[in-house]
Amino acid sequence: MEKVRRGCFRLGLRELRVFSEIGIVAVCLFLVVFDGLLAEGRVEWDPVTASLEAHLTNAPLADVLADIGNLTGLEVMIEPGMRQRVSTRFEGLPLNQGLRRILGDLHFALLSGDNGSKRLVIYERSMKAATEALIPPGPPEPEGRRIENELIVSLDPNSSESIEEIAERLGAEIVGKIETSNAYRLRWKDKASADAARRSLDALDQVDVADNYAYEIPSRLAALNFGQRTAPKVSPNSDPHQERVVVGLIDTLVQRDGLSSSDFLLPGISVAGEGVVTTSEPTHGTTMAETMLRGLDLVDDGGQGSNVRILPVDVYGNQETTSTFQVAAGVIAAIESGASIINLSLGGQEATPFLQDVIRHSHQQGIVFVGAAGNEPGTHDIFPAAYPEVLAVTSANRRGDVAGYANHGSFVDVMVPGHSYVNFKGETWLINGTSASAAYVSGITAGVAAASGLPMPEVEAQVRATLPRPPGN
Repeated sequence: MEKVRRGCFRLGLRELRVFSEIGIVAVCLFLVVFDGLLAEGRVEWDPVTASLEAHLTNAPLADVLADIGNLTGLEVMIEPGMRQRVSTRFEGLPLNQGLRRILGDLHFALLSGDNGSKRLVIYERSMKAATEALIPPGPPEPEGRRIENELIVSLDPNSSESIEEIAERLGAEIVGKIETSNAYRLRWKDKASADAARRSLDALDQVDVADNYAYEIPSRLAALNFGQRTAPKVSPNSDPHQERVVVGLIDTLVQRDGLSSSDFLLPGISVAGEGVVTTSEPTHGTTMAETMLRGLDLVDDGGQGSNVRILPVDVYGNQETTSTFQVAAGVIAAIESGASIINLSLGGQEATPFLQDVIRHSHQQGIVFVGAAGNEPGTHDIFPAAYPEVLAVTSANRRGDVAGYANHGSFVDVMVPGHSYVNFKGETWLINGTSASAAYVSGITAGVAAASGLPMPEVEAQVRATLPRPPGN
């Protein structure tokens, strides 16, 4: 780990004020996020030299291979029932040579997939026998889908009818409201009823109508098999006279016991009812909060403590999906509570004018939005990241190219690695995808803003200009 970190240094406050060396953030990210620790030794992956290092003593082979898969992004397939243990020590070997030292007499093959993915196959007798996946590929970022029996209705303040009167007349239930925007979420018993109501609403002059879309919780979480990762070193500054920089995390519920420092968390907000964690795994929101701290750690001003805080805004509650209405409500609630940076590690392929209007208006007031570009390889638009007011982030691989799983549409502004680690209840978890990339950038942006004191539009411009862009964008 120390060897991997040696080529990287932290930006000091002076450098941040003039932004003369902010570009080192991108280099630091590539150097520090692709290494791993093992309880029975350790394995490290240096993405700059594409070399492997191992210090292993009687470590279970399957666990070692699982961590190598996580660190390198390889899908690992083995023959079921492999129980070998491995003891070896080496440094700075190419992947092929390092694998040979680890595997001994076992056979292996590195195969390429159609979408640019790589598969590592380990076998004793036949490649066809390697049917057990140690590191299955993560699911793609889910597409947004229209909620067919719902509409978002915004009323003019001078409307002759109240929302209650409209809902009663059209047979709808009011299931959500954003009072400051005079916007409401209406639900009907079925699609046909909603479509009929839409025709009536479209005829009214003092009413705007928009579709509501569902976003599923992004899921690219995998458990590493050994040890605890080094936690971010950045610490919170408790100086009450120092102005805070608040990042609104629009996501799932965040588990306070899952962060390296819960002192960075402000009291959470929910716009989706009271959420209850029913799993022993870290939630998506928890992994994003920890990833923000890792991004913030890269621009820590010499260990003096940071006045950045994270405001968790739960837009999912106990559901597997949220909606564009709830996301908009979460954005507004975060800004009203002092957030100047909004992290949107979610999205879908459908443009939603209602949410875009909220983002556009807020951006005009100086709010910075950071969005995930999506985990579907291609060049299609993913919203809200594709809105011009949003700083769109995709994932980079260890060679500095766009990761094989990541979207690289023309709307993408910057790219950083998409791997992040979370220590949670004695285990280390890897989060992988453009969600993590966006959270890194939110943390970096917050750190730059806190250290420089510049207006948020200037901070956003510097981040856009300095972090690497996908080739061709």
